[in-house]
Amino acid sequence: MKKVYILSVILILFVFGACSEKGIEMFSGDLVYISFTKDASADSMVYSFKTYPNGEIVAQVPVRLRGHWLTESREFTVSAYPDSTTLPETAYELPTKCEFAPGQELDTIEIKFFNNFEDLKNKSYRLFLQINETDRVKQGEYAYRIAKFYVSDKLEIPEWWSRNDNTESYPYNVVELMYLGKYSEKKYQLFLERLAEDGASLEGDDMVMIRKYALRLKYWLEDFNNDPANIASGAAPMWDEDNNQPMQVPVAG
Repeated sequence: MKKVYILSVILILFVFGACSEKGIEMFSGDLVYISFTKDASADSMVYSFKTYPNGEIVAQVPVRLRGHWLTESREFTVSAYPDSTTLPETAYELPTKCEFAPGQELDTIEIKFFNNFEDLKNKSYRLFLQINETDRVKQGEYAYRIAKFYVSDKLEIPEWWSRNDNTESYPYNVVELMYLGKYSEKKYQLFLERLAEDGASLEGDDMVMIRKYALRLKYWLEDFNNDPANIASGAAPMWDEDNNQPMQVPVAG
């Protein structure tokens, strides 16, 4: 019996210590903890208005709940983290009120960005977003308390092309290895032109769309490189902007 008691005390201390290290109080009563789902020290969301020609971006931002299991919606609000945000307030719109739906661990909130000032063409601006704390809502784990957004009107490598997918099936960068190859601004521009041919836009990381238009770019590139006029003028083969090698699109098909 004494051994069981000692083990129970150790377990309780371990759980309490783990919560303290993460900056979270012990779950109690009606209190919930809401956080974002990306580790702010490693992940951010990058948006370019070059891929949203209508001048507005609607970002669906996932949030996670811990603590009291909700049986009815829980209201909360978000705000810009002032010390790190450089994006002007007129260039984004936050929801006045968010609601986390009952009976689930994940939900989403909606943030809007507007292409309404000239300097976005020259550099990226930051919006760092935080959950506002109340007596019924607290911020979750420390690493997930801030959502980072980078917004510009110039070509930026999108997240879906830069990330390591880091899943059991794909422990590598799927887009780079299997679809579009190494990123270059010139290749990305050509990819966006293929989308524009259909009046299409890429929302998020739709892999079906990415593969479809990677194939379209691959066929366009083959036609360009085999055109006698382009060969005679020296325009073919098409090279990336660093001129280290001809442009390649590895997607199979």
